[in-house]
Amino acid sequence: MANAARLPISGGMLPRRTLLALLPSACAATPRQRTGPPAGTGNSLVVIAESWHTEICLPAHALVSTPLAPLRAGAPAAEAFGFGFGLESWMRADRPGLNEALEALASGPAVVSIRALDGSVPPGAEEMVALRVPEAGIAAIAAFIAGQISEPVPPSLPAGAGLRLVPSSIAYSLHFTCNTWVMRTLAEAGLPVPVAGIVLRRQAMAAVRAEAERQARTPRDAGGRAADHAVRGQPRP
Repeated sequence: MANAARLPISGGMLPRRTLLALLPSACAATPRQRTGPPAGTGNSLVVIAESWHTEICLPAHALVSTPLAPLRAGAPAAEAFGFGFGLESWMRADRPGLNEALEALASGPAVVSIRALDGSVPPGAEEMVALRVPEAGIAAIAAFIAGQISEPVPPSLPAGAGLRLVPSSIAYSLHFTCNTWVMRTLAEAGLPVPVAGIVLRRQAMAAVRAEAERQARTPRDAGGRAADHAVRGQPRP
């Protein structure tokens, strides 16, 4: 299936907000806040929340020798790239309506969303939590994302031009939402975070903040190790 570009989130989010009450995974927006260690230094990433949705933002320089390196060809000046996951019909709709909302209550084909960023996070981020990951953590995340894309990794759209949507081999369901996907991605990086049972934004961000607090208490072992049970039983690409 061909890639599809979407308008920037900041320009296309309002129609979705009117449908949040229909979605069991919907979460209310919270004030803009940042926690965790400084982003963009060493092996680090940022988890952001926007409306009901969460994403992972990876520094562009960290992708150079990973399977996601081709993204940089489309946005060589990008500081970071944001990655998310969602129901394909919802993500591709110009103005998601009742049909897309009802489809979100069931399982279906999903896409990985990719966007180039001028900064470390998108301008519409309502929550931001920076995390350190083990030395090979970013490479593990890149392999996980590239491994579920059913076609060669495409160049990103330029920063500010919108989302690149690429079909994922992992299906969307009420038990595996965008928020579950983010936690699974962190677990793939080697962080000891929960995956099973995380479906809502508030659940995901609470778990991410807890990991940031753990890292603050144990700076010499900031990356931690992923517990085996964190990814066991979850869909694999």
